[in-house]
Amino acid sequence: MINKNKKEAGFIKLIILVVVALLLMRYFGITISGTLEYFNLTWADILGYIKVALDWLKELFNSVK
Repeated sequence: MINKNKKEAGFIKLIILVVVALLLMRYFGITISGTLEYFNLTWADILGYIKVALDWLKELFNSVK
């Protein structure tokens, strides 16, 4: 029961962090596309990074089995 509450608390903190980040982005007029342009990234680059991360996670979970 205690572990479940810790997991829920972490999830709630994550949600709060995302909401605060979105509110700050709106306040300062920052867009996701603008951020990508600032770092010279394209959507294809982002999808490539996500694919690499998912492959890494898959290998991690398979190694634990």
